[in-house]
Amino acid sequence: MKTKTKIYMLVLIWGAVILQLYVGSAVSREEKLVEQVMSEGTDNIVTSTVKAYAFYDDGELSEDARVLIARNLAMELGVTSGYEIDTRYDGNNATTELFKCGKYGDTEVKVITIANTKDNGEVVYENYIMMEIELKGAAGSNAYAYVEQLEDIYKELGMVANTNIYMCSQVPGEMTSKEMEAEAADFLDSMGATQIEEVGFDGIKMIYGYGSNIGEYVYHGDEKVNVNIAFTYDQEQDVTYIHRAIPFIDKSF
Repeated sequence: MKTKTKIYMLVLIWGAVILQLYVGSAVSREEKLVEQVMSEGTDNIVTSTVKAYAFYDDGELSEDARVLIARNLAMELGVTSGYEIDTRYDGNNATTELFKCGKYGDTEVKVITIANTKDNGEVVYENYIMMEIELKGAAGSNAYAYVEQLEDIYKELGMVANTNIYMCSQVPGEMTSKEMEAEAADFLDSMGATQIEEVGFDGIKMIYGYGSNIGEYVYHGDEKVNVNIAFTYDQEQDVTYIHRAIPFIDKSF
């Protein structure tokens, strides 16, 4: 796959920073992440997102085929009606997206087709399936169960999914630097990870960590990263948001 196409694929799948995702031997830490956020009280949970994606096949898929796949996968998630479905094209690349807005969370299923043109003019295809569940408020306490559900769906299809879990909680007032450092250290310790880098920009404090016993990781520069925590302060609401993710935060603040 050409570098340009690989970058395009990741932007489509994650809609965030461009990172190369790797899979190693996995010891899940998603449940510990949920437990830690839960320990702060369910009322403090703002939102949680579970994502999973995997390579589907290398055949050419028609729009009707992508729509059928998306609908069948939505049914596996219990979504049978009240959804919107649309297909977007970018050259020979196409994304069919099914979206359902719910009371306690939103569900999104994407079937993505990437078309690559070889030097001899032959067009080859790669298809990917991405599913995302965004849980609202206290519903995030079930985030880990959804990770398992998504992994099971992919397994039934004969695929191994790459997963990403993100949780956002809030505390009243503006946290001090020492409080943020202590919170980050506690999170990294609970994940069995060590700090790799700390970055500050536009009022955001971002800390990257790595634990060798966590299966999935990304590269941040030349370093492996699979634990991520960030802090943002909302002056109008006078609350500090704590963002935690495995393996990385793919949200815009």
